[in-house]
Amino acid sequence: MYIDSNIFIFAATDKGKLGQNCREIIRLITEQKITCASSFLVVDEVIWILKKYVGKDCAIKITKALLSMPIKWIAIDKSVIIRMVDTYEKTTLDPRDAIHLSSMREVGLSVIVSEDDDFDKVDGIERINASKCIEKFL
Repeated sequence: MYIDSNIFIFAATDKGKLGQNCREIIRLITEQKITCASSFLVVDEVIWILKKYVGKDCAIKITKALLSMPIKWIAIDKSVIIRMVDTYEKTTLDPRDAIHLSSMREVGLSVIVSEDDDFDKVDGIERINASKCIEKFL
């Protein structure tokens, strides 16, 4: 299962039910009740967005915590980028989402936890949102 950046972002910024669900996902990952992967692009997206919402120092603190979690980190290498260009050509995904999809496929994943419904349009990929993820693992 691949964890999209918006799960970490909502965990840090959303005070409602969505944020609560995302924080619960993080707790389950930390307690190793969820085995997951993510790409290093997620780190870039998280720190960039959080800097705007919570300030640079807090964004750095959150990103360091993210990097210490038991997540399989997928490198963005040439093969991922080549696959991204092909994915971008064949889908309606933007280039960054195509990198996420290519990273998933690089390690054989087909399920993404994300609030981004753009992934629903991609054949062979199952997107589950935060609330469905919580239902599945609790």
